[in-house]
Amino acid sequence: MTDLSIIIPLYNGALLLDRCLDSIFNQETQYSYEVILVDDGSTDNSVELIKARKEPNILLYQQQNAGPAVARNKGIELAKGKYVAFIDADDYWNQGYIQKTVDFLNTHNECVAVSVTCKNIASFAKFASYNPSWMDDSKKGNPIVLKDFMSYWASYCHVGTCSTTMRTEQVKQSGGMRTDLRVTEDYEFWLYLSTFGKWGLIPEVLYISDGGDVTQSQGWLSKMERRWKNAPSIAEWEKRIITRLPELTNSYQKAKGRVSRNLTYCQLLSDRLNLSRKEALRYGKYFIKDPIGKLMNLAKYTPLTWWMLAKFLKYREYHRKLN
Repeated sequence: MTDLSIIIPLYNGALLLDRCLDSIFNQETQYSYEVILVDDGSTDNSVELIKARKEPNILLYQQQNAGPAVARNKGIELAKGKYVAFIDADDYWNQGYIQKTVDFLNTHNECVAVSVTCKNIASFAKFASYNPSWMDDSKKGNPIVLKDFMSYWASYCHVGTCSTTMRTEQVKQSGGMRTDLRVTEDYEFWLYLSTFGKWGLIPEVLYISDGGDVTQSQGWLSKMERRWKNAPSIAEWEKRIITRLPELTNSYQKAKGRVSRNLTYCQLLSDRLNLSRKEALRYGKYFIKDPIGKLMNLAKYTPLTWWMLAKFLKYREYHRKLN
């Protein structure tokens, strides 16, 4: 049996695709793996680059453009590995990702997944950020099993789409990512999957995300406008998760608060003022205490202040300097 299935959803990722694949095939590991590339209707030369690769354990599946969740779910359907991991074509893994995550799951049968630390780099940022923020290369620690995944996630939002290795059986049992969500579908999936077992953490930077320039070149603003418009209500977002929770714990309420803050922000920027204010009034006490969350909680009490906040945030987004 293959140890690990690596799924890459691909849409016009030619610029950095070879770097991503090299980071996989250069891994030093005793474990077997397959790389499943699901091309989501690319119009660049991504497919030609894949076909030019010489590695035998590459599977290419082509489909019409349907979004990353659909592409990842197709990869899950095709996966033959005991474990499965996602990675995007514009990101890459550091040496040791495969060996250490598979080692962890092999020795922690109670865990449904394990995540590593992510280092985020953007050309418009003055410094790299880590996820969680207190972890960097100089602060490596021993792998742990989290006692309360939802509480920890609510504090650190530590799970990256490409920083997590999961048990394929439980991922398939979960049904994969919700394809009706086009924003925060990853958050929903992590919290839902966490109801199937414990979650591990390897506090070491093994995943690098620095593909922001590619996103920008493909139209950052138009992409974000689509995300804002498609943000659901929190009730719609959580409907699958709560079916697996015997009670709504305080940990889950905190996690939901982090998500609700993001969804409320998107709703507000897409001019859904009534819905977004209603969400802020109901869930604002659980929002993370970042500047935007604080502003929302200050402005939510009257329609006028909420409208003023919407104007300010839209101006901020439409005049954001990315260079």
